[in-house]
Amino acid sequence: MTVMNRTELEKLADHLIVYIRKKPEEYFDWKRLEAKLNLDREQLDAVLEFAASWDYKIRVRKKLGVAFIAPPDSLTATEISHKLATRWLGRNLFCYQAVKSTNDIAAEMSEQGAVEGTVITAEQQTRGRGRLGRHWHSPTGTGIYLSVLFRPNLRPDNAPGISIATAVALADTLEEYLPNDVRIKWPNDILIRGRKMAGILTELSAEGSRINHVIVGIGININQRAGGFPDEIKTIATSLRREVKRKVNRVELLQKFLKNLEKQYERYLIHRLEKSRAKLRRYSSLLGREITIRAGKSLTTGIARDIDADGCLILETAEGEVPIIAGEVTIVKK
Repeated sequence: MTVMNRTELEKLADHLIVYIRKKPEEYFDWKRLEAKLNLDREQLDAVLEFAASWDYKIRVRKKLGVAFIAPPDSLTATEISHKLATRWLGRNLFCYQAVKSTNDIAAEMSEQGAVEGTVITAEQQTRGRGRLGRHWHSPTGTGIYLSVLFRPNLRPDNAPGISIATAVALADTLEEYLPNDVRIKWPNDILIRGRKMAGILTELSAEGSRINHVIVGIGININQRAGGFPDEIKTIATSLRREVKRKVNRVELLQKFLKNLEKQYERYLIHRLEKSRAKLRRYSSLLGREITIRAGKSLTTGIARDIDADGCLILETAEGEVPIIAGEVTIVKK
């Protein structure tokens, strides 16, 4: 028996899973698998043991062989890529168990020449970031934490609209699970019945009139239970599991989101948000409300009237309508 190193085991285990999952619960006999993977029986046993360490449910029978039963609830490249329906988004995929921040990794990869559509996921972030330097609670194995690298041929002042397009894609995805309950709190939060389920953080690198990259970081609360949030956010945060009253398959949701995001991003490059404005109005939690927006030391109060094709919030003030590019929103009257 030739002893295999970890890289070889990982590659062979991946091939094995891809092969046997084509016919779930059907047994593949030992000789068929040995021939397929070009292994002897001891090597095949080592590969099966390695695959089982990824928490796949695989049934092994001495006489019958090996059967694929179910995948794990894990954000691995193998699982996300399996049946991913995008054409280019997420085809360059990096999945980690724990990182400080997926946005930081995306920025490093961008500097090294990573292609547009590169996606980085993590089961846990130890220093996940939200807007305005806030911490994003990112416990292991319950949420979806990812960053997407874009290289749009746009002016830097068009970049903020990509964050809004991402919010539309995420709202469309969650709408399948919670019809009529999903709201976008401009510019970057997804709310369910008034509680925050997801946040979007967009970071831009540009030189003059040229964008080097746009990194969109997304954090989605999926399977956290009621007691799974820290005291400081437990009254304002929620998860999909809490709202639909069941555990949700994170891989399936992520695949749906990436497909929706690819569509919205391509649409934005051509039309900006013009073709998404009807959805934005329907999803908006702010339109028609009196709000105050803080941008640095500046405060602006008025009625939120619309969202334009560039993603600006149109605020009706005493001085007339004002387009707001970004800011921290507070609702004056609930």
